[in-house]
Amino acid sequence: MAWFAAGVAAAGLGASLLAGTAVASAETGSQSAASGATSASSVARSAPHTKPTSNSLRPALGQSAPQAKAVGSAPTGRLLEPFGTSVADDHSNGAIQTKSTAAATTDLTTRPSPATVGASAEPQPQPTTAQALSDLVRQLNYIFFNRKPTANPSQDPQSGTNKEIVGNLNAQSNNGYGLTYTVVTQPKYGTLTLNPDGTYTYVASADLIQPGIVDQFTVRINNGTKAAEPGALGQLQNLLHSIAIAIGVAQPDTITKTINVTVTGSGQYGNPVAAAQWWIKQTVDNDCVLIADAAIIGQLTGQALTEAQAITLGETTTSVVDPPLPMYQGSKKDTGLAGVYNDDGVALLNILGLTATGKSYVDAIKPGEAPNKATQTDGQRAISDVEAALAAGKAVAVSVDALLIINAAGQNDPQAAPEANHWVVVTGIDLSTGKVFVNDGNLDAGSTPVSLGGFMWAWQASGFYTVVASVPAT
Repeated sequence: MAWFAAGVAAAGLGASLLAGTAVASAETGSQSAASGATSASSVARSAPHTKPTSNSLRPALGQSAPQAKAVGSAPTGRLLEPFGTSVADDHSNGAIQTKSTAAATTDLTTRPSPATVGASAEPQPQPTTAQALSDLVRQLNYIFFNRKPTANPSQDPQSGTNKEIVGNLNAQSNNGYGLTYTVVTQPKYGTLTLNPDGTYTYVASADLIQPGIVDQFTVRINNGTKAAEPGALGQLQNLLHSIAIAIGVAQPDTITKTINVTVTGSGQYGNPVAAAQWWIKQTVDNDCVLIADAAIIGQLTGQALTEAQAITLGETTTSVVDPPLPMYQGSKKDTGLAGVYNDDGVALLNILGLTATGKSYVDAIKPGEAPNKATQTDGQRAISDVEAALAAGKAVAVSVDALLIINAAGQNDPQAAPEANHWVVVTGIDLSTGKVFVNDGNLDAGSTPVSLGGFMWAWQASGFYTVVASVPAT
């Protein structure tokens, strides 16, 4: 019964579509006939012996244009009766009176009606029965047996001084209708221009053109938008199409494609040499967050802080995580506390006049789920964000495993399961040498180079938790 009902609805839809085409054709023909009648009437109102005016149809020949004759008019001075609205029989005196004005003649000579002057105008093409049936079949195929679009993206190498990347989604509709493209996710590190034909151009942000960056964006490709009917007919179309998709005989109208773009460059981000001067040696067992904050303040503002001054700031600022307690309550040796919360470390930077945010790259745990673990994909997203921040002149701190960072710097301390227990400031990255430069209070100097692999492992323990700080725009 469901198929019977669908068949009846489809038949009704087909009849509606076909009838709509026929009615449109009939209405267009009626309008043409009416237009022709009006034009003929206009010609009939011209006097049979009106002299040519300066607005003649052939002024360039230096002679007067012959009197224009209305299409279908008699060769004599008296026009045919069906078009004789400008000719009246005056039975009081037997004279034939004509209505002729200069305006009528001017209208004829300067604005001739395509239907009455010269060759007949080409009629507007109307859909043939075969075309109407073809459109109907295409529409029914879309509704009940649609095939989703496909795409085979291609990309040219970067070119020009701005290293622009040009590509093509190379999409196919597969149902006879045109395609539409929508950017679902914009690129993070540059600008995208997506054209109606599926070609695109990507240009990295100015700060990233020299060092390079890896970026991506997502596009939705739709082959149903241009098949949609308006109004009630469209509602019926959508209902039947949705049913066909639900039972598996038709495919969805859309696909999404994620496009990766790689702008190659020096691979060097930040200024580790300049930032090294803001390194502070850590002497207290749990004040690493305050040490990192102090290094960031120096890097962005030029104001140097000592470890003691950083501790005072923590002791005199109320925690945003556990008010009314202060952010820092003393060493782990004296209090048994681990130190400063991540959120308090970010809040302190904002309180001191900077703009700072903290972010984890692992999805939050949902009720009943096991803890999520950071992946290499999460790490790639995180390191790209750090590269972009450093290239833009911002300061970056990350939460890592303290001993793993020491090992990545060339030492070999025993370590159990990795844990996020330490903040360091990232001052630079050099992908060409595989090094990350850090201001770490546990190490012996500022901007100490550590291996990229070891750094990523130590950082993964925190879900790649990252703090980005900058001076507010004025």
